[in-house]
Amino acid sequence: MIKIGIIGAGNIAMTHAKALSTVKEAVLTGVHDIHQPAGERFASTFGGQAFERYEDLLDSSDGIIVASPNFKHKEHALQALAAGKHVLCEKPMAITLEEAQVMRDYTEKAHAIAMMGFNYRYLSFVHILMEFIRNGGHGGIISFNISFKKDSALRKKTFTWRDSEASKQTSGALGDLGIHLIDMIWYLFRSDFRPESIRVKMATHVKEKENREVQVDDYSEILGQLRNQVFIHMVTSKSTVPEECGFGIEVIGHRKNFHYHTRNPLSYTITEGISSASFDLPPALLTDPAGEFHGWADSFRIEQMAWVDAILRKSRMGLPSFADGYRSQATLNLFFETHAKDLSGTLVMQA
Repeated sequence: MIKIGIIGAGNIAMTHAKALSTVKEAVLTGVHDIHQPAGERFASTFGGQAFERYEDLLDSSDGIIVASPNFKHKEHALQALAAGKHVLCEKPMAITLEEAQVMRDYTEKAHAIAMMGFNYRYLSFVHILMEFIRNGGHGGIISFNISFKKDSALRKKTFTWRDSEASKQTSGALGDLGIHLIDMIWYLFRSDFRPESIRVKMATHVKEKENREVQVDDYSEILGQLRNQVFIHMVTSKSTVPEECGFGIEVIGHRKNFHYHTRNPLSYTITEGISSASFDLPPALLTDPAGEFHGWADSFRIEQMAWVDAILRKSRMGLPSFADGYRSQATLNLFFETHAKDLSGTLVMQA
């Protein structure tokens, strides 16, 4: 039985704890949170012990899920790896590319299994989409359109670290939601963006909370082309009205197209010319919380099963790695840099 500890006792940590209760080869040993009462409430709900010191949680665990604020990921992940513990690090990997590079380089020498929390790779419709892309029946892919729209900036009135400069832009719509989509694009196509093709639109629609300036974006739109010639249109938002929220994917091929949107969460559609056919998605084991899309909770369960299996096999093969985390961070940086150049008038579009 693999003993798992969680650093952080917030919402994403709770999601991990619920998922972990379904992984038969693992057990939750405890939690550490800088706010001890939060850790104690967490332990009373999900089991294990509320440790006052992170070091004591490490001593009692085989593996650590890093679910602390973004600006603590590097510190907590490296401390766990230095102690010989396996790590599942929530996204984003770090708050700067320099931090991400240190983390990536460290894992290359570590013997423990280090995994990035890119749980969207484990969504059922992403698995099906991967098969659609690989089998070639689409006749060649022209474009990939993906959108992830939430209303959290409209709903949440309290100013938190997510609204501040603390996470260096990794907690806005682009950094928080977009990092998943950046990884998904790489995972599906194994191709980087052509830097000269990128255009970026960003906005902060909710400008204040509790009379404090919100310092991150709540809307972003990316247009660009991959080196394999596929065109990308990517939208992320935390300021969308509820009736327009959801997760959508459209793949346009020369012969066939793939469509999925959480408005119809249990099925996807493949079109060919004027013909279309809908197919059911497999049922999920876990119930998704309000505001999340079909299969979201289950993706954490499947992610953890893959991590625990890798620990037992003593092999990182097939897992989203810290190298993947670094790559996604580099692409995110490229988007922010492109946007800054665009605003300053220094961006030069090449023919």
